[in-house]
Amino acid sequence: MGAFRLHRGWRGPNGLVTDHVTLGRTIMAPTAATAMASALAEGDFLVTDDTNLAWLTDAQGALVWSLRLDDENIEHAQS
Repeated sequence: MGAFRLHRGWRGPNGLVTDHVTLGRTIMAPTAATAMASALAEGDFLVTDDTNLAWLTDAQGALVWSLRLDDENIEHAQS
């Protein structure tokens, strides 16, 4: 069983990630795919007005999955 962390942020047109937030719990799962399914169930955390990027890291902090949201309208909601 591995430990995974769910993060979200804002990805600007230059690729820079800002407004980074980490979900306050650890997702325990046997595989990254299972952890990803659990992460997708966190809709209230993933989908907010100031978020267009979500990602999952393993216990060592390595990226195992990412999801870019709303790439067609990349103007920051707080601009």
